Parts: sequence; structure tokens; C-alpha cells
Amino acid sequence: MNRAEVKSWFKNYGSWVIAVFHFVGILLLGGPWSSDFVMLTPLNLLLLSVVYLITSDKVKRPLLYALPALMGFLVEMLGTNTGFPFGEYSYSSILGPGLLGTPFLIGVLWWVLLRSFNDVFSRISSNKTIISLATGLGMLLLDIFIEPVAIGLGFWEWQAAEVPLENYMAWFVLSFVFTRLTMDGQVNNTMSKWVLIVLGGFFVVMGILIP
Repeated sequence: MNRAEVKSWFKNYGSWVIAVFHFVGILLLGGPWSSDFVMLTPLNLLLLSVVYLITSDKVKRPLLYALPALMGFLVEMLGTNTGFPFGEYSYSSILGPGLLGTPFLIGVLWWVLLRSFNDVFSRISSNKTIISLATGLGMLLLDIFIEPVAIGLGFWEWQAAEVPLENYMAWFVLSFVFTRLTMDGQVNNTMSKWVLIVLGGFFVVMGILIP
């Protein structure tokens, strides 16, 4: 298949690809054998990001489009090394290689999530501030479901017994700011709603399965 055919195939079937892989992820990570398969998590994140990139419409401002990945990585690196702005936490080696204790893939996750929320809310409103606020709220809500699963699987750990409130505040504020600053690089993507549906469903189900 040529490039156009590959893009068309993923636009038609990409939602099934990410849904099947996350369903398999639930089967592998949702039981007592999860420790045997948790190191496969980076492959799932890479697949998700590749499918999302392939199915994006033509990017007219690539640097601005990709900027949330760098911004997300840098703020996470700041957080893991200083405790600001999220609180004191540290990553394990599960999410793959990184720099100064911060996995590179965490920046990719920021990019996929911010772009997906931005795209979905851009179809509802044309007001950039409203879109940015909605994206911040969406990221905050998703993080509430992500935290117990990520902690249970050992992706990262907090120094405090409970996830600090500043973590959730930071997720909202930073998501709002990053979205507002990079909105002019946004492009449409047919996978946006499916990324949010699949990831949301994955973390809700995993939150039930993980004690």
C-alpha cells in the first residue's frame, strides 16, 4: 500500500486497532499475572501515538503541532526533580527510557491527550478560551482515573500517602495553558474521540480490577 492507502486504512480501522490492543491490555494487566506483562506498556503507548499521527489531517505548522509533547516532557522533568508543580513523585523504569528520571513517552502521552481533547472540543465550540478550559477539565477528570491505575501498576509512585491536590490543580492549569498556546497548530483527527473513549474505558475498568 502507498502512503495515502495506509492513511485511509488507519482512518477506517484505527479505532479498532487501539480498542483491541487496549482490550488485550486489560486481559494482560488486570490479573495477578500483570507483573509479567506490564513492561509491554511502552509498546501500547507507541502504537497509540503512531495511529494518532497517521490519522491526523495534514499538519500545516508541525513544530507548533508537536510542541505539547516537549512542553509535557519538560514540565514532568521539572516535577520529578523538584516536586513542582505536581508534588513529590518518581517514575519507575516501566515506561521506558528517558532523561533525568523522566520517560520520553510521558511527553508523547501529553501530546496525544491534549490534541485529542482539543480536537473534540473544537468541534463543539470555536472559542479558544472555552476549548482550552474544557480541555483542562477533561485532562483533570482523566487523571483522576489514571492515578490509581498507574500507581497500582508501578508506573510511578508518590512520596505522600495520597495523591496531592496540587497534582490535579497543575494538570488543569497546565493543560489549559498548553492548549491555549499551541491551539493554532491543531489539526482534525478522526481518532480523537476514540482515543478518549478507549483510554477512558481502559482506566475505568483497570481501576475496578486493580485492588
